[in-house]
This record gives sequence, C-alpha cells and structure tokens, in this order.
Amino acid sequence: MSLPLEISHDQIDPLILEVVRKIDEVARKHETDYFLAGATAREVILRHVFGRPAGRRTLDIDFGIAVRDWEHFQTLKSALVEAGFTVHAHAHQRLIYPTTPPIIVDLIPFGGVEREDRTIAWPPEEDFVMRVAGFSEAMESSVRVRLAGDLVVRVVSIPALLVLKLFAWLDRKQEKRDAPDIHTLLKEYGDAGNEDRLYGEALNILEAEGYDVEIAGARLLGGDAAVVVSADTRRRVRDILESDREMEDLTNQIIMVSARHNPEHVRRCELLVSKLRQGFLQVP
Repeated sequence: MSLPLEISHDQIDPLILEVVRKIDEVARKHETDYFLAGATAREVILRHVFGRPAGRRTLDIDFGIAVRDWEHFQTLKSALVEAGFTVHAHAHQRLIYPTTPPIIVDLIPFGGVEREDRTIAWPPEEDFVMRVAGFSEAMESSVRVRLAGDLVVRVVSIPALLVLKLFAWLDRKQEKRDAPDIHTLLKEYGDAGNEDRLYGEALNILEAEGYDVEIAGARLLGGDAAVVVSADTRRRVRDILESDREMEDLTNQIIMVSARHNPEHVRRCELLVSKLRQGFLQVP
C-alpha cells in the first residue's frame, strides 16, 4: 500500500477533524469502508495537500459509505447519534454535529443498497431517490490522506470527484453550486500533483495545448476521469459530455458564477470545458 498523502499547506479546521474522527471511529467499529467526498474533499486535496486555490469554503462534509444493506446503514446512523450527532428533520441522509457553527454531515450509502439504475431509494416510502453512479469507483480510486497524526482516511480522487460533480450538476442545475466546483477542478488539476506527468508521460498533451498547464490539465483530467470509472458509468458521463446543450449550459453557468466576465475569461472557461470533453471522449 502506498504512503498516504500529507497535509503540507495550512491546517485543516479542527471542527472538521473532530467530525471526521468520530465518523472514522464508528466506521472502524462496524468494519465499514467509507471515503470523504464533496467540497471538503476538494479542499483537502487541492488546498491542504497541494497548496492550490480550492474554491468556495464549506463546513459541510460528505461521506460515501459502503454498506451491505439498509439495516447496516441504519446501524451506523444510530451509532453516530449515540456519538453526539443529531438527525436532520427532513433530509434522510443528513446529520448535524452540534458545534458552533453546526456542521452538516451527509452520509451517502452505496453498494448493497443500489438499484439497477445506480440509484438508491430511501426506505420505507422510497420516495426520496438519489443517484449514486460512480460512488463504487470513487471508493476504489480514492487516495489515502493523513489529516492528522493518527488520522488517515480515504479521500475521493479529483478525477472521481469530477464524475460525481457532473452527475450532481445534472441533477440540480438550478442550484448553481456545482458548476464553480467543476471549474475549480478543471483549472487546478494540472498543478495539483500532475506537473511531472505533463512534462513526462503526458507531454504530448502539454505540447498540443501550447504548454498551457491549466488547459492541458483540464484535458488530462477528462482522460483520467474516464479511466477511473466502470464502462457503465463512463457511458452515463459520455451522455452528458456528448450533449451540446448540456455543455453549453455548464459553460454558461461557470461563466455566470465567476467573479469576472471579460472576454478572455469567457474564452478560458469555454476552453476548459471543451478540453474536459475532449479528454474524456478520447477514451474508448
């Protein structure tokens, strides 16, 4: 097993560490695999490991939880309530950790509770449905990160996070919170531990993009994202990326939520999405 990535830029918020440690203790006690996902994972990898701008800050934490069945998930949830978390009044997947400010924790179960269409339907009514396509692959491709001296956890890789973010964006476009996250991943991937690759095995990509590390990184990320997922998930992502309408919507949202709207910035946003598309779709 490879050595874990280390936190070398800034320290992680102590409240975040406190929550992750409690989740880790309960998961270990119940022999449950999990990974850190969402905006907190993005911040850990980009900001704390590689020292890159990580985009919007958050105290919300998402976890992908590999479970055998719904009973297994409920056992974990009950154990977390005993450990000090409270149940959210309306969101099935959500717990609240009562700090100041309170931290919202989303637990996304996958694995034994997935239906054939890669969704989960929360019991007993099954009226709340969530897409979990890509979660199993995100677990498999996750990277180990030492968040604190004795706390090493699995964190979603940037390519797998991009896939999860694309699905999330498609499901909740109107919220406009996933497009800026996708933009950040595309912009920063080249400088987030991939410099040696771009000047080595992926030099052809860097050369083709005029030695523009940011643009080459977006194309590299597209290809990496296609490789880390299963054929079924790859097909689902291809459906998004092959749609001119969806790509136009994504690009426009990225531009709209950006602080700048000058012509050069607009051109760069369009190019980043185009290179993501090119990199992913080049993988069979």
